[in-house]
Amino acid sequence: MEQGILKVLAVGDPAVNGYLDKKLGILDGYKENVEFQIVPWSEYYDKMMDSLTGSGDYDIIMAAGHLWLSDFVEKGYLAELELEEEDILPAIAREMRYQDKAYLSPSFCDGHMIVYRKSLIYKVLGKELEPVITPQEYLDTAKALAAVYGRKAVAMKADSSEIFTDALPFLRMYGGDAYDSEGNPVCGDEKAIRGLQSYCECKSYALEGTETFANEEIAEAIRKKKAVMAVTWSGQLGAVWENGCLEPEDLGFSTFSTAWNVTWSFAICQGSRKREAANDFLRYLRSSVVDCKTGKVSGAPVRESSYQKGIDPWFPVQKMMIESARPLPHIIRSGDKNAILYKKIYQAFTGELSAREAMESAEREIADIT
Repeated sequence: MEQGILKVLAVGDPAVNGYLDKKLGILDGYKENVEFQIVPWSEYYDKMMDSLTGSGDYDIIMAAGHLWLSDFVEKGYLAELELEEEDILPAIAREMRYQDKAYLSPSFCDGHMIVYRKSLIYKVLGKELEPVITPQEYLDTAKALAAVYGRKAVAMKADSSEIFTDALPFLRMYGGDAYDSEGNPVCGDEKAIRGLQSYCECKSYALEGTETFANEEIAEAIRKKKAVMAVTWSGQLGAVWENGCLEPEDLGFSTFSTAWNVTWSFAICQGSRKREAANDFLRYLRSSVVDCKTGKVSGAPVRESSYQKGIDPWFPVQKMMIESARPLPHIIRSGDKNAILYKKIYQAFTGELSAREAMESAEREIADIT
């Protein structure tokens, strides 16, 4: 095996922190020298691109699954890797491949999960939420909750850095979407416009300032009972449950019939001279032993065995979400195109544009990117 320290660049996320947790001993349990650096999301993309384009010196980076995969492969950024699928959930195993070749090694899942206070929902609806609900059912529930609890009804992850993927289940609720199966923008379609209008309607039932809420604010709203109901990423659930959560036994879990999921994964940089060592390390990180350990931190493991052994109360719903979630298609220049959707949807949410103006202009601008 190649000599020297293997350098890994990872994104700052509660789900990733388990790799450095001394109690879990994951890096200490590996026989070779590894430098594992976690960088805040605000700095991550630029630092990652430096390594992928040759001006950085990392051997392994983290990538947002299918969201970035085709773009990175087509540009020659990633090396093909060795992937033994074993009991990795089939939907996740498929996401690791592009044109029948494996380029990703799974770390944790980030898909749409609805978290709610069972007791407060029951007082209003006379029942808990079903494991899978439609965005319309979510909106109707928010209305009913607001009639009793006011703007404490929901918290929305509507910060400008989060809003496209937060709104995505609603863009799909009437049969629309952001892109068609070939990656062409279809967000200007009437069905997607109606979906965005419904998403924006939720704001009237949401906590004040929800247009600035990202992961931490949503986690706080759930933990401290500031909101009855919220949507967050599955990879945030471990942190939500553990970090000072009030009455965690009162939390219920559901997901959308139109949910989306992405698997944050490791990839080997094409420019790495330590590919054998990188493959060996990634094989270790996705092993059943490590997946079970890190899954306790992230709340979102990737192996069937981890779900069978796990006791986290959201696991049954989460597994359903992973198996039924609809990925976005492979899109070339996805970063540039999705940036337009983040901007335009946020403008609609904050009242700068109407939903129609936002989505029609987004479709035109995305179509102009070649």
